[in-house]
Amino acid sequence: MGSLKRALTGALGRNAPAISFIILAFLIVTVLSTAYFLLAFNREQFLNLPQVKEYDNLLENVTGMDEWSRTKFYWSNNLRIAGLYAISFPFYTGAASLLMTSHQIGLAAVYNYHLYGPLVLLNFISIIFVHGILELTGALILGGASLRLAWKLWGYLGHALTAGWGKVTRKRKAAIRQHLTDYLILIALGSLLIALAAPVESYLTPSASVLFLISPTLAILFLASVLLFYAAIIRVGFRPMLRRASSVLEDLGELASGRWKPSHLSLLMFLLFSLLTWLGLLV
Repeated sequence: MGSLKRALTGALGRNAPAISFIILAFLIVTVLSTAYFLLAFNREQFLNLPQVKEYDNLLENVTGMDEWSRTKFYWSNNLRIAGLYAISFPFYTGAASLLMTSHQIGLAAVYNYHLYGPLVLLNFISIIFVHGILELTGALILGGASLRLAWKLWGYLGHALTAGWGKVTRKRKAAIRQHLTDYLILIALGSLLIALAAPVESYLTPSASVLFLISPTLAILFLASVLLFYAAIIRVGFRPMLRRASSVLEDLGELASGRWKPSHLSLLMFLLFSLLTWLGLLV
């Protein structure tokens, strides 16, 4: 038990900058998406958007299920997506998909605002985190871990292609094994949190929704506690995240000036796959 705890603590510590980055990006995109849909469209324009109609159809399908059927649906859907994140990490799929999810949350928030008003908007944002404190946290851990592993492995590949496979030192091989071990540990943790969230969403979230509608103050206090929770996580990896961001900006400048380093392959692949993902979203 002690060794498992040490392995988990170590994996979380080493991945803290990437997880902090993903959480921060997720929250920022959610706020920007909400502001965009509020300001760019009036009520009639918004409700006629194709994305809104798709969301409306999804709501009808899910709300027609009983609690156990919804739980099984959430397990099937969410764990399948988590599995796709896990196996497609070289393409930065987890990080990009999480940002698309935050974009969809913004859309859903404005949907509730236009149909039911500001109190229901507050209620919607609050109840997301009743189960989301498990589900979203699990997904954010997966996204951060997949981002870090992909970045590291592309960097090692760039080094190997530049210097030759025979120049990959024992130290680098040991580091790769450590990265993979951390990744598997965090995949297990994230998947567990996502699995636990499904019955909470089906059985407890509806009751919390009623409670928050009765007492908006309670909803605000709950949201404040959630923000404090995520702020505490971000704080752990914030400084190393800033140092890494500074290094990435330097790499970007070197790339723009035509200077090549093996580590640039990580950045190039990140830019390429992020661009492809967002083009797919727009199309």
